[in-house]
Amino acid sequence: MTVNRIQKIISERNDDYLDLLNYAIQLGDLEWQEQILESLCHWNTSSEWAIMENLWREFDRINYKLMQVYEDIRQSTDELSKKQLLQQWWELKLQRIHVSRQIQSEATEQDSREQSCH
Repeated sequence: MTVNRIQKIISERNDDYLDLLNYAIQLGDLEWQEQILESLCHWNTSSEWAIMENLWREFDRINYKLMQVYEDIRQSTDELSKKQLLQQWWELKLQRIHVSRQIQSEATEQDSREQSCH
């Protein structure tokens, strides 16, 4: 499951919980409001974990490919093949940088959301 798909599911679930929260507010049910808010914080924390897990798996997959390509470069004797492998290696490095930035961004967002839950 992709990060975008997970985020879409989270967003839809949050919308449903916010609708319930609005209804609880209209009813004046303070206990139910608190339960809904606690559920939102709990579910978002669980979902954020799934997003981070997915990002780290992608990071590991890219690293594994980088090691394979690096070994192929070292063993290659053909210059054209080496150039192609070096190009692939650079593309993988750029992908890894992109995923690293996503992980950093997600971790920062999680920290701020956790603070707002407590």
